[in-house]
Amino acid sequence: MNPIRRIAPAITAALFLVALAVGATGWATSTDALTEGGTLGTLAAVPLMYWVMITRTHQITDNQLATAEQRGYLAALDHVGRGLIDVPPPPSPGQCVRCGSDESPGDVISLADHRRPANNPEEKRTAQ
Repeated sequence: MNPIRRIAPAITAALFLVALAVGATGWATSTDALTEGGTLGTLAAVPLMYWVMITRTHQITDNQLATAEQRGYLAALDHVGRGLIDVPPPPSPGQCVRCGSDESPGDVISLADHRRPANNPEEKRTAQ
């Protein structure tokens, strides 16, 4: 893991808390410069906090990964044991794989039947 990603949450939390404390101190003492500096620091820390939260959400530990792989392996063994996973038969030319007959599937439309006579490639075009 990158060392910056390891210390980024602590730095972000510290920056946010210090900026918040500076802003609160400026507000309590009616010092505009401290209030504005604290507000600016707090607003600057917010995108870093989002980055830290998103990064932490997407991290996965080795134990979680091992558990997920083990569950997937057990699910695959269960499916094989129940006969849900079989090797599909190789398709033979001219046969429908799903139905096992020589007819084509119902959703295939032959273009030869619907070709207009003017677009028939067997006709020779003549100059007029």
